[in-house]
Amino acid sequence: RHARDFMEAAKKLQLYFIDLQHEELPTKEEILRKGIAQMEEEVNSKSELIKKHEKLILGWRKDLKDQHIRELEKV
Repeated sequence: RHARDFMEAAKKLQLYFIDLQHEELPTKEEILRKGIAQMEEEVNSKSELIKKHEKLILGWRKDLKDQHIRELEKV
């Protein structure tokens, strides 16, 4: 009888810990929301980087154009 009571208590304890474990796991929706947020952050970061490089390229183009005009004026 004691062994059976012990086994029942052990089973209840096991089920309790399994339920706790499942409660801590994020839902699929939470996982997707987190993934989307990370992707949006990455897109924003890369967009800023692209804008920065576009400004640099525009500056270089202007410098080259000015240099080309100066070279033509020398001739």
